[in-house]
Amino acid sequence: MKKLAAILSVSMLAACVYAGEVDIFKGRNKIFQVWQTNEIFFYDTQSGDETLTESKTITEDEIDRNQVLITKVNDTMLFSRTQRIDFYGSSKLTVNKDAVMSSSYTPAYIYKNSNFEALGETNIDGAVYMLVKQGKSKDILLVDEKGEVYPRLGRIVDDRLAILDIEFFVEPDDVKFTPVVSTRSETSDVISGYELRYSGVSNNYMNFTYSTLGDNGQSEEFSFPLGQGTIEIKNFRINVIDAGYDKIEYIIL
Repeated sequence: MKKLAAILSVSMLAACVYAGEVDIFKGRNKIFQVWQTNEIFFYDTQSGDETLTESKTITEDEIDRNQVLITKVNDTMLFSRTQRIDFYGSSKLTVNKDAVMSSSYTPAYIYKNSNFEALGETNIDGAVYMLVKQGKSKDILLVDEKGEVYPRLGRIVDDRLAILDIEFFVEPDDVKFTPVVSTRSETSDVISGYELRYSGVSNNYMNFTYSTLGDNGQSEEFSFPLGQGTIEIKNFRINVIDAGYDKIEYIIL
């Protein structure tokens, strides 16, 4: 399931149903019957109003095969580096108009001038919904990726979403929720990969350093007689055209 957090970066949607200091469930707590509980993916709060909305890894490779290359001493002949990019978005949202969620019990009100905070997301019948609340309210409102309100309310119980067994009707029906946009990204250090460097010539030997990258990275030295035409390092076959103290000319096969 693609995270609704990805949608959040371009169209995060939410609202809340907390009227001042009034718990909208007061007066109907006795009929709070849970007809299902759902797993919640909680957004990782970094700081302030931001949440981690998406993480992905990118890999940059530079392995130019079957062409003549020249690399200076201590420079990289080939490499592969994988990094993680974290995307952050605002957890604050707005609603386009006042609305009421009507039911056979106490109505729930949505106020245009309120601030709404996204907590996470859940899956209901194959659709992804965002969980939001306002202030200290325990009441949870659910909205889909289009900004439309799910016709039931919920509460978070033991880190799961409990859904109230009462159906609501939202009026007016064109109520929409949008994010207070504030997005950025951060790129991590290299988390995995490798690189091969030319270390020059000494005692009539060509020297190379192969390193694995990341937290547990290690380096290994390789040496070959000066003048050897083809060498192999970690499954890379290289045709050495000319090697000197300051540079090497070669072809990666």
